[in-house]
Amino acid sequence: MTVPHTSSSNPQISSESTSESKDTPALAYAGDPSPEQQAALPTIQLTQPDASGSYEDRCRQTLLLAEEAFAKTGSWVVFFRAVLGVGGVVQTLFLDLDERRRFIDGPEHAALHEMLAAVRSQDTSKANAAEPERMITIRIPKSLHELLVDEAKGCNLSINKLCISKLLQPANDRFVPEQQGRRRGRRPGPQSNRSQRDEVLANESASRTDAANRLSNAGANLNEQEHANQVSLNRFGGATSGQLNEAAQAAEEPSAGNSVRSWGG
Repeated sequence: MTVPHTSSSNPQISSESTSESKDTPALAYAGDPSPEQQAALPTIQLTQPDASGSYEDRCRQTLLLAEEAFAKTGSWVVFFRAVLGVGGVVQTLFLDLDERRRFIDGPEHAALHEMLAAVRSQDTSKANAAEPERMITIRIPKSLHELLVDEAKGCNLSINKLCISKLLQPANDRFVPEQQGRRRGRRPGPQSNRSQRDEVLANESASRTDAANRLSNAGANLNEQEHANQVSLNRFGGATSGQLNEAAQAAEEPSAGNSVRSWGG
């Protein structure tokens, strides 16, 4: 029932990330489960969505599948993931972004959130019981924080639960400011951690040190060869041509009985 995570299905996946080399290991969040742990997380099986029908038919189908999910789980996280999450029922049935925006503005989408709120009201388990939790840190003005505190008190909720309720609602383009210039701050998605950066820097430093050592050794070997050549010149400098020819012939035709002769002059 899931669809591939592409830039169209997940706004957090940009061409910047998909253009990376296949040899580069994908970054992951520190709390993400292993494949074995992921397989053990609670899931529900729903009737396969059929995206070939008309828009009205798919709206009705979304509600039927949401009711099916509502009857199969008491976890709001599992319900959200299956119905409203990335690759869930809504994204599967409304692949066209314009149609999806139309659905979000309609009464059927509101009905889904009423179901979600009902599940959240009854769900006493922790969110990480259904899947790992992730944490985001945002900077907000003091006056906005004070408003959230006041609103949370009025709803008899924690600020965390109030913020989740707000984040579950899609952003309305009318109330979203336009980005001016280059986007500031960290891009969405997992970030490389400090240990990975330190390891890369350490490897680069080790490579530079190794290259410097090889260059130094090559220079030392060259100096030794030049010194040996100079010694040979000094030793053979006073030898006659006959003596040099004799030495060359002895070097070319070594014999077990030959003794080393010194040509000091």
